[in-house]
Amino acid sequence: MLGPSLSQPTARACHVRGAAAAPGAAAAARPRRSGRGAQLAAAAVEVEHAAAAPRASTSGRDGAERTPGPQGAFAPGQEAAARQQLFNRIAPVYDELNDRLSLGQHRVWKRMAVRWSGAAPGHAALDVCCGSGDLAFELARAVGAAGSVVGLDFAAEMLDDARARAEAAAAPRPAARPPPAMAWVQGDALDLPFPDCSFDAATMGYGLRNVADVPRALSELARVLKPGASAAVLDFNNNTDPLVDGVQAFFLERLVVPAAAAYGLADEYEYLRPSIKRFPTGAEQEAMALAAGFAEARHYPVGFGLMGCLVATKGAA
Repeated sequence: MLGPSLSQPTARACHVRGAAAAPGAAAAARPRRSGRGAQLAAAAVEVEHAAAAPRASTSGRDGAERTPGPQGAFAPGQEAAARQQLFNRIAPVYDELNDRLSLGQHRVWKRMAVRWSGAAPGHAALDVCCGSGDLAFELARAVGAAGSVVGLDFAAEMLDDARARAEAAAAPRPAARPPPAMAWVQGDALDLPFPDCSFDAATMGYGLRNVADVPRALSELARVLKPGASAAVLDFNNNTDPLVDGVQAFFLERLVVPAAAAYGLADEYEYLRPSIKRFPTGAEQEAMALAAGFAEARHYPVGFGLMGCLVATKGAA
């Protein structure tokens, strides 16, 4: 199995994995170049090349052999491909719908997640399940020109939107204020194509709920973070309070789905409610993060408990 074992906490030693991580390892081992910005830009390009390499098959937690698919969405039949197609279909209106349905509040929640991740100037940051790039761009603001950001997603059209947004944002920027090095990688949240201990901070927005193996996704986040680094995982909250749960159900069924129907996407958004009810609760996520190798884990209710953010910190070396 590629990646850390899920039967025990991830080992804290920072070492480069085997063949799957070799291209990234080569980038990490290269002698320092003059100018940190140039070094980070080159590393970001090599990350894209490394992630494009063919991936070997992995066996699932049940021992059955599986072939890595989009964002780790392994499921019976064609569900993985269907989920990938779903996100490709909603890509053109994804940002507009998010703004309308949350009254812009999703941007506040994402800024909170970036603060909780601990991203700071000069850091190398990772956004898993990046979609059209909202969290990645917030990370870019946090790490500044001396830092670097990698956005990873399984939906090609979402990544196309993210790249287009990055290019549009960089075009008018004066030469005196260069943007951070940014790379966009199509890849699998259950088998991240990066060496161990690669990043100073990580985020994941509305993606953990869509993977087939939550513990493994958390284990992969722990693996690629440096000692002492944190991941902030923002998503809908499977709230155990009946009142909050009822409000969330009303919001999704009476507001979100009808609004999506206006864009011809009712079927695409009807999956939200059942996916939330299958999602681990905040307390369960905390326990999973600790079992996956994080030293500390805390789940914070966000947006009156409709959303939640898991903040997990890796132990010091």
